[in-house]
Amino acid sequence: MSLEMTFNEGQRRFALRLDPLLVRPSDDGLFPAGSVIRTVYADASATLGSGRALLLQLAHPAIAAGVHDHSDYENRPLDRLFGTLFAVSAVVFGSREEAEQIGSAIHRVHTGVVGPGYRALDPELLCWVNATLLGTAAMLYQRMYHRLSPDELDQLAADSCLVGEVFGCPVSEQPGTWPEFRTYWDRAVGELDVTDPARRVARSLLSGRGLPARPAWLAPLAVARAVTAATLPERIRDGYGLPWRTRDRALAAAALGGSKALLPRTPLRWRQLGPELFRPPPHPLSRPAGPPSASPDQ
Repeated sequence: MSLEMTFNEGQRRFALRLDPLLVRPSDDGLFPAGSVIRTVYADASATLGSGRALLLQLAHPAIAAGVHDHSDYENRPLDRLFGTLFAVSAVVFGSREEAEQIGSAIHRVHTGVVGPGYRALDPELLCWVNATLLGTAAMLYQRMYHRLSPDELDQLAADSCLVGEVFGCPVSEQPGTWPEFRTYWDRAVGELDVTDPARRVARSLLSGRGLPARPAWLAPLAVARAVTAATLPERIRDGYGLPWRTRDRALAAAALGGSKALLPRTPLRWRQLGPELFRPPPHPLSRPAGPPSASPDQ
């Protein structure tokens, strides 16, 4: 089973398909096979941090306002999560043509997202979105496996600049080395402020509202909430009002500890399936969205 994303007239459409797409990484992409960014972003540990990355994004008041005012987060709270997963997978693991198409699609989707104090195409906001993906993926990969060397971290930061450029953030405005990234990260996190719109969007996101057969997802959602709470900076976690009781700590410890024990023993092929499942099929952005077997839009 996999999800397919298409764009039609600037709108994202998601299709649940029973037959996995399994789109293999391109040999003609921005990054070669075996590169640090492909190794880190392909790993299941990166997906484990999806909630953390999204809530860090929403803790930027301008991003929260844009999502709150311009998305149907009450009925489709996972739309942003799926869109982010697809976009990153296409840029990091797809061809150069796919990356270019994703960049154009992001520009189309965000062009009309403007309001008091925010503009979705503001490079500052796009840089922060990209930074949350890099910071979260690097943190969890190193937590689950081993520390990356200084050279690997520098290469990861440099590669992330190319991803940010596709999103719409000039390379010159991004930290190009890991020490520069850490300085930028510490400053940016210190300036975050969890607003009421951010809390409302986060509640919908973490509730899993809109998921097919939602009762079957209640246990995984509880784990996702606990892991998100455990990995967020304490000030941000408290700002969202995420529960952090003894049972929440125990659940997060079990999930993170179990992942650390199991993931290194999981065959690499299975550990890195995410980018193949969360990838648009060849040239999906240029064709209309077809009628899928089931869609979150319906």
